[in-house]
Amino acid sequence: MTLVACQPAPTPFAHTPGQGDPIISERPDIAGVTVRPINGLTKRQSDALSKAMVNAFMAMEIPAATTGENRRSRFVDGTAKIISSAKTQMAIQIEWTLTDSLGRALETHKSRHRINRESWNHPNPKSLSSWAKQPAQQFSRRILGPRPNEKRSQSVSLPRLHVWPVDGIDGSRATTLQRAMERALSQRKFVVLKGLEGAALIIAGSVSLGTARGGSQPIEINWSVLDTKGKQVGKLDQKNSVAVSTIKNRWQNLSSIITQNAAGGVSEIVDRLPVESFPQDKKTRR
Repeated sequence: MTLVACQPAPTPFAHTPGQGDPIISERPDIAGVTVRPINGLTKRQSDALSKAMVNAFMAMEIPAATTGENRRSRFVDGTAKIISSAKTQMAIQIEWTLTDSLGRALETHKSRHRINRESWNHPNPKSLSSWAKQPAQQFSRRILGPRPNEKRSQSVSLPRLHVWPVDGIDGSRATTLQRAMERALSQRKFVVLKGLEGAALIIAGSVSLGTARGGSQPIEINWSVLDTKGKQVGKLDQKNSVAVSTIKNRWQNLSSIITQNAAGGVSEIVDRLPVESFPQDKKTRR
């Protein structure tokens, strides 16, 4: 599949961090995160990347800032290193560290990114947002503590799911995307039912295609997780821009990419839902 080039390059159809959290999830009291200046960068680059990290935490409803602290604050430090430098492109390695208020390291995250030299010389938080998403997501798990499902009895199985017909696109493509989602969820050990009877949660998807320009077309997919009464308990959004020829001729392959990422988001939502949000009878318990 041909993706439209942009800098930094996004993960194809990765759902937005924070959107995978269930609406009814309960979060612990969080003291906040202070993102300190990034070593090895100019002030402008450091400020842009630090702000991108703050925005990534805030998107997950974790208080964060580049200034201020208290005795329970967590801190994020970063060190950047130029791996390669060409006339128009650069490769940057970033190593992040999450520490507690006493300076003890809790988590580390290392990644590499390619960026246009002009963009690197004139950075902004939005252009560097994808650099911060994965480390912020990893650190958030440590900050938030064990997820509700980690405290559940091992006798409780995953909820049974039903994937509702996909809306917003023609019938053939809608069915292909629906079946791909069923397969992706099954690969994650969910029992996926063909009908509503016996399902504890319902997955509903909607596709929106933007205006094609220059041979590429924006595509956005919104997924909702509903309880048996139709109440939305979680949601996740995916978006990217792909070649028009891919949408027309390789929809099955594209559907696989979309749903593999989306199924991971559904797993995150289910992980954070309290057991009572999807009551199950004895037949659905191991």
